[in-house]
Amino acid sequence: MNSIVSAMLYFAGVNSILWPLQYLSAKAFAKKINFDAIVEFGEKGIKVNHNNKDLVEIKDWTWIKKIETNKQLVWLTLNQPIPFGISIPRSKLSDSEVELFERMKKQ
Repeated sequence: MNSIVSAMLYFAGVNSILWPLQYLSAKAFAKKINFDAIVEFGEKGIKVNHNNKDLVEIKDWTWIKKIETNKQLVWLTLNQPIPFGISIPRSKLSDSEVELFERMKKQ
């Protein structure tokens, strides 16, 4: 019984250190990325119009690794070496845009 209690205390101690570190790391990473762009999604591709640079990128749908949808948002995981996600509230999307993500999710 004593070893179980010790293991639980060790687990709680390690997690109390790791969770804040993970949170701070994610905050630092978000500041480092500085993704300042307007992204337009279309049937044929994705247009990324950077606000802080005079640059427009055209991507195809292979740029999106995974599309997840629920009642509140659409979550896009990008197909990049460093994983990056884009969260879009469904309330900011039109019905046709939501249908486009649903179609592309099935492909």
